[in-house]
Amino acid sequence: MEHKQTVKVSRIILSLAVIVVAAAAASLPVLAESYGGGNTQGYATDTPLDNGTIVQLTGKNSNRVKIATQSELQNMFGVTVDRNQLSLTITNEGLQNETFVAVSGTYNVLVSTQGGPIVAGDYVTLSSVNGVAMKAGTEEKTVFGRAGGSFDGKSVTLGSTSLKDTTGKANKTVTLGSIPVTIDIRSNPNQKTTKVKVPPFLERIGLAIAEKPVSPIRIYLSIAIAVVCVIAAIAIVYSGVRSGVISIGRNPMSKKSIFRALTGVILTSILILIVGLFAVYLLLRL
Repeated sequence: MEHKQTVKVSRIILSLAVIVVAAAAASLPVLAESYGGGNTQGYATDTPLDNGTIVQLTGKNSNRVKIATQSELQNMFGVTVDRNQLSLTITNEGLQNETFVAVSGTYNVLVSTQGGPIVAGDYVTLSSVNGVAMKAGTEEKTVFGRAGGSFDGKSVTLGSTSLKDTTGKANKTVTLGSIPVTIDIRSNPNQKTTKVKVPPFLERIGLAIAEKPVSPIRIYLSIAIAVVCVIAAIAIVYSGVRSGVISIGRNPMSKKSIFRALTGVILTSILILIVGLFAVYLLLRL
């Protein structure tokens, strides 16, 4: 009896072990897919770059990259990766200091604590340290991607560096590290905008006239100028016609001179409208 119970317990333990192993095996492909992937290619560089460095192209259609800088945030292109972590690489011996760059997928990226602790899911962007990312706030226009891990500057770090102000004086020390980031270069979804909302039809009219995006201030100022000119033209015509009718009623023999005066009034109104529309055109175009 005891022997049978022992066998039964052993089978239960063995079954549980098989279930755990199967679950772990099933999760491996998911974990493998969570890192890597995307598009990678070799590029030339002036000097060797550390893996995880955010880079930008040196020019349009260029096969050469350089370390990305915060002043050219919109030109972020990709991140340098370890060729040994790539499943397939095609080497081009003609490239100086060939560096493999990933422009999509999930790869390790150098980060700093400049924007505060990074939590998985946060958007990251370029920091003041060239080629190094930080947590994106609400001021940056472009983000590099979303963090796949966390970094608080207290666990595993790669060192620290000092940030300098405009006078060259160090004013802050930040910690450096590396976390996986899913590359997705685009406009910052969390960016605060001070742009005044303009009705879509007014925005379309401004774009049609100026053939470029127009600031809301110029659009509303143009509307104000146009309205003032129209009101002025209508007021002048109304005043002229009213005076003419009264004059004809008093002296029917003066019709010709009154009509000439009305013609001058109408032409003046048209001139005011033309000048106003021309001013609006210049305001939107320049």
